[in-house]
Amino acid sequence: MTVSTGSPPPPAAADRRIPVSPALRLWSATVAVHDGLAEVLAGAAGHHGTAGADVVAVLLPLAEADEQRLRMNELADRSHLTPSGLTRRIDRLVAEGLVQRVSCPADRRGAHAQLTPSGREVARRSIEYLGAVLDRHVAARLSPQETAALSDLLARLSREHPPG
Repeated sequence: MTVSTGSPPPPAAADRRIPVSPALRLWSATVAVHDGLAEVLAGAAGHHGTAGADVVAVLLPLAEADEQRLRMNELADRSHLTPSGLTRRIDRLVAEGLVQRVSCPADRRGAHAQLTPSGREVARRSIEYLGAVLDRHVAARLSPQETAALSDLLARLSREHPPG
């Protein structure tokens, strides 16, 4: 004889899981990788006395630009910083003698940020050093094809969904 308690049996453990979309799993993995690499880079960046975030957000885009110079709005776009966040970083880098503000001859209201000779040297050393650190922590774990594919995919997402 079966006695009914009036309520169904509790669901199995697997039935209690909340479904998670593949995109959310990707985001979770991306955040985990970012946080881990940010910690590694924070320790490595002090090697040359410049914060890793400044190297990646400001010095790297300037180092890759023609004449190591970009308009401030273009640098803000490339650095994924807000205008005020970029201004604070540029102010700090100007005070350190790594970047200078240069007026824009075509637009008197506009300004460029440009690496100084000291800034070029710090950028070169920092980019080489941080590149070697990332080679050990990222590229060594992926094939060249995987590294290129992941870079392309993340760049595409960045272009299609810029911050802000």
